[in-house]
Amino acid sequence: MKYFSKRQRKLLWKALCISIVITFIVYIFVINYIVQLEEEINLCEFDKHKSNDRIKYIFNLAYWRILIYNEQIFLKENQTLWCNIPNELQLISKTICQIYNIHDCTRLPCRMIYSSPNTLKDVNCTYDGRVFKKNNDSSIQNQPDLTCKMDYSLDLFIKKSSDYSYPSMIVDAFIPLLTYEYKNILNNKYRSCDSIWGMTFNFESISNYPWAADRKKLKLFDVTFGYDRSLYDFIPHPWLYDYIEQIKSTSRRLSMQQAMNNKVPINSIKHSDIYWTNKQMNSSGQNTTANGSYVRSSILWMNSNCNTKSQRTQYMEQLMKYIDVDNYGNCGSNKLPLPEHIIKIRGSNNQNSSDRSSYNWQGVKLALAKDYLFTIAIENSLDFDYITEKLWQPLVAGSVPIYLGAPNIHDWLPCKTDCIIDLNKFKTPKDAAMHIKQVAVNKTLYESYHKWRNEPVSLQFQSMLNYFSTVRNYSLECILCGMSKQVDQNKDPKEYKNKIIKTIRHF
Repeated sequence: MKYFSKRQRKLLWKALCISIVITFIVYIFVINYIVQLEEEINLCEFDKHKSNDRIKYIFNLAYWRILIYNEQIFLKENQTLWCNIPNELQLISKTICQIYNIHDCTRLPCRMIYSSPNTLKDVNCTYDGRVFKKNNDSSIQNQPDLTCKMDYSLDLFIKKSSDYSYPSMIVDAFIPLLTYEYKNILNNKYRSCDSIWGMTFNFESISNYPWAADRKKLKLFDVTFGYDRSLYDFIPHPWLYDYIEQIKSTSRRLSMQQAMNNKVPINSIKHSDIYWTNKQMNSSGQNTTANGSYVRSSILWMNSNCNTKSQRTQYMEQLMKYIDVDNYGNCGSNKLPLPEHIIKIRGSNNQNSSDRSSYNWQGVKLALAKDYLFTIAIENSLDFDYITEKLWQPLVAGSVPIYLGAPNIHDWLPCKTDCIIDLNKFKTPKDAAMHIKQVAVNKTLYESYHKWRNEPVSLQFQSMLNYFSTVRNYSLECILCGMSKQVDQNKDPKEYKNKIIKTIRHF
């Protein structure tokens, strides 16, 4: 700068300042434009959309995953029942095939291309988004307020007239929500103002399907069903409902005394004078160790998936350095063979641990847990609201869960006092092991974890049950149907959805 005159320096500084201001303005403009594109993916002018009584269709894209992966339709389907993709459906066919990683989509099973009475399903609903249920009482109206049609066939996307609307759509998040395919193709080319999109995601953890928590991608969807209350509009029935009757009702649930009576003596020379469950009296009134028992420690562990986001196998290897554990699963060390009576319950000698339908896995877990003081219940992921059967099975069976999983687990517990040992409360596995030992040798302290069995469930748990009792009357299909009809009436479909949410009330 010393080579420039004073006047030249002033001009340079002025030019620099102007360029900075211009750059800043351009930056703000670009950012605002990007945000607008992200937030206003499917703008509709509701006041210009004419009201009519046309049939509303819902395209069930989620069912493609069932056809492809569960039914393995590309392996089993008779090739004579396949059809060529017509020209007007080639783009959407190619797009969906890319979503499901299908390389050759020049031909598909005819039923995936052309709808028919065999593939079309009536979606019968009430005005407020509930599933219509026919009543035997003749004095009550037995006709649905709304009816839409749902199908998985591609011809729903064929424009049949100039004012034809593309269908609404149901997607599940078990397949990646690819930005280009969903936004650039399906949203921008195959979505009308009354095409209401819904997404469902349940029973698997977000850690294993991270796109299910991508808020930018979730903006594509008008309605979301999923287990995480912080992300989704509606919470579908969780794993809890496989076991709800034995947990919510004192008449169906094991009492404290029943849970205690079921405990099998621990056959352990190493710990013969430690656990109260060893104390059995012989005819002379002396304590004897139950040598015939298959139970060797106070803790049951049984897992088949060893490589998890929660690193539960690694945690258990550390825990077992400080306390004995009976391990009947596929993971970790010191594995034990299943007892004979458990093998009979399993019902199959050809167990495939990755295919639960190949054996009675629930019966095995419940029968084992019944005999043990504690059962390891570590989830595969440590996600908010992600609670699986690993918690509910020991509670049903009368064992105390040693739990690691959802950080907000206490939102979901039926008990007013402690009924689980929460591993989140301990700094190290060693600290957890020391606490478990203290509980195991103190019968009074152990019984305190079963106190809830003789009491009504907590108010918080009852509030949760009330929510699920109400939400089961609604369906994603009916909410999509109702929202699409709202557009025909020149109403904002978001208000329709928000009214339902307000009616149900989150727990």
